[in-house]
Parts: sequence; C-alpha cells; structure tokens
Amino acid sequence: MSTTIKTTPKHDPELEKSLLNLIEGIRSDPKQAGATFKARSELTEGFLADINVRDFTFHSDEPKDLGGTDKGPNPVEYVLGAFAACQEIVIKAYATVLGIRVSSVRVDVQGKLDLHGFLNLSDERPGFTGVTYQTVIETDETDEKKLKQLEEFSVNRCPVLDIVRDPVPVEGSIQFQQP
Repeated sequence: MSTTIKTTPKHDPELEKSLLNLIEGIRSDPKQAGATFKARSELTEGFLADINVRDFTFHSDEPKDLGGTDKGPNPVEYVLGAFAACQEIVIKAYATVLGIRVSSVRVDVQGKLDLHGFLNLSDERPGFTGVTYQTVIETDETDEKKLKQLEEFSVNRCPVLDIVRDPVPVEGSIQFQQP
C-alpha cells in the first residue's frame, strides 16, 4: 500500500498559524489536549461493512479470495492506509513548524499476516506478525539537524504508529440480542 501527498514547496502560513495556535492553546490550557475519536460500523451483507466516522461513510470488505465481494479495502488494509496517512500528516505538520519546505511525502507500507491465527487453525496471532514501511520525503532542506529532528518526530509522534507498535488498553463487551 502506498500513498502520496503532493504539495508545492512554498511556505504555508495558514497551516503554520493553525498548528501554532493549537500548540499554544494546549500549552495555556492542557485540558484542551483531550480528544475522543469515534467510529460505528455495521455489517450489511456478507463481509461488507458500512463504516461511519463523523460525516463520512465508507466501506470495508474482504477480497474475493477471502470470501468477500471486494467492494472496499479490508480492515487490516485500512490500518496500513491509516498508518501511511498519519506518517504523512505528522511529517507535514512538524516540517511546517520547523520551517522545512516539503514538496511531497510518500509512504509505502506492508503488513504480514498469517491466516492460521484468524482462521483458528493454530495459536498464531490473528493480527500482523510484522509491519514494514519506507517513507520518502522530498525537500530542499539541507540542515541535517532539522532533518534528523523531523525523522525523530515522524517515528516518535505518529499516533497510528504508536497504536500499531505498542499495546493499547482495550475494553469492550459483546451483547447478544434477539432479532
């Protein structure tokens, strides 16, 4: 899976202003840092799910060789896409604040999964057994210190990378209802 954002290599004062206002707002009132994100999904037919996030609706399905109708990416592909997009956003945000002009960011990401775990054929974990990625940042910046700082931010401040890399406490329940 690969995503690319193309931007002009010019300074974006509106984006910089927005980011700096957000940072200052949280510094002056740390309670503003709390954010809750929500999603709702409902299986509609076969493996096809309608997912609602804010005012957006999108679909998830399995490929035909896994029993689906291939009407959308499957959930693990969305995780990979979310990771790639999050990397790009983190890089663009920090580059903007650091004064680094970025003309493009591309992230290629791949996840290895052993279907034995998903299909209950072994004790193998049902999720990814490994994720690899390559990020390419096109910039005219030559200051090695700034570039190293941007690299560190992309690895240490990406929310989706953090979710994928480190265990996250999850609570939930299953309820059965009669139709």
